[in-house]
Amino acid sequence: MKLPTELLLLALTHLASCATLRPRSANFASVRGLTSLSTDHSSNNDVLRPEKYFHESTFHSHYDGRFAEAQLPPQTRAFHLRLLLRSYMDTMDIIGIRTWIMHGCLLGWWWNGKILPWDSDVDVMVDERSMAELGNWWNMTVHHYTAKDLGISAKDMEKPKIPHSVEDQKAHLRKLYLEKEVLRKGKKYLLEVNPHYTNTSTTDRHNVIDARWIDTATGLYIDITTIHVAPTPPDPRDPSSPSSNVEDEDILMFTKDQHAYSHYQIFPLRRSTFESIPVRIPYAYESLLAEEYGLESLTDTWYNGYGFDPDTHEWVIAEPTEQQSKELADREAMKPKPKPKPKERPKPEPKPSPKLATGTVVAEAPHSTGEGVHGDKAGQLGDGRWPPGPGATTKA
Repeated sequence: MKLPTELLLLALTHLASCATLRPRSANFASVRGLTSLSTDHSSNNDVLRPEKYFHESTFHSHYDGRFAEAQLPPQTRAFHLRLLLRSYMDTMDIIGIRTWIMHGCLLGWWWNGKILPWDSDVDVMVDERSMAELGNWWNMTVHHYTAKDLGISAKDMEKPKIPHSVEDQKAHLRKLYLEKEVLRKGKKYLLEVNPHYTNTSTTDRHNVIDARWIDTATGLYIDITTIHVAPTPPDPRDPSSPSSNVEDEDILMFTKDQHAYSHYQIFPLRRSTFESIPVRIPYAYESLLAEEYGLESLTDTWYNGYGFDPDTHEWVIAEPTEQQSKELADREAMKPKPKPKPKERPKPEPKPSPKLATGTVVAEAPHSTGEGVHGDKAGQLGDGRWPPGPGATTKA
């Protein structure tokens, strides 16, 4: 849901008190010791959006151009996203940050406990206290992970089981190559905090991402956003009325991109696993998903060129079945059609002046003002399922 207008206006009051912040602190020169690139591939938004802090790559919005120069193949991307998620959750657990998965990741968790194959990033949330902790103590810290830390063992690669099919063999060899690279080099992750996180105003629309956990080898990253308690209008009859209790189930919460949530939808967080990694998820996960993506997101078994195989519990490349195509067409037909733009009324042709004989006087009709009976100018018109999918296990 979206924030009500009155709460949006209250959220704007913070804007005036915010100090001017630099567009970017960690420019390409400052990360040369971390990146293998010689050229920065970040988009240049300094002119169009000078207040924006994070600059995505020129070739894809889900890559950091300081650490990547091209997109990864889907299987390679999925491999690195899993390591990215594992390292993030492990680090946040160690330093005591409360965080949970949201958006597309939560939908992938619901279906089979895995990242959706068409998804190219990871989305998580933190509370205000946790974001302040990251900003005050952990900004621009680099975290090194060995293969063992990431769950990759050299013993697993000594006697690998070779699949039978050619396609599976290719995928298996690719996985072995990626794991060997991690065994040899390990991984380094950068935690970068947007200094605009202190500005909770929803008008700061170019800085809705408060921090990122970045893979310095691939440029993939995790978007970290903060959930805030919405300001409460004071009772005009009682100037000393206290602000909302953050433990109140009906308290409204929001993020800077104008998503709004009730406290009970998020808390208490549930424990689960995602890609075999211990994670936390919001309490009312099903209602959140239906609200954000529609009820069909919990039932449709074909999307974006992939079909859900109920036997393997995997999303696989597939064409929609006849029934799925019909359902998609019916749903598209039910969408409200945009109203056509009104056609302009043709302007009346000016009448030729009558030819008069010398000395003749003709009484002319009054000139039209071009207005209709209502004063309109000429040429204008006045106008799911329950329980969740396989792999989605929870503990309250």
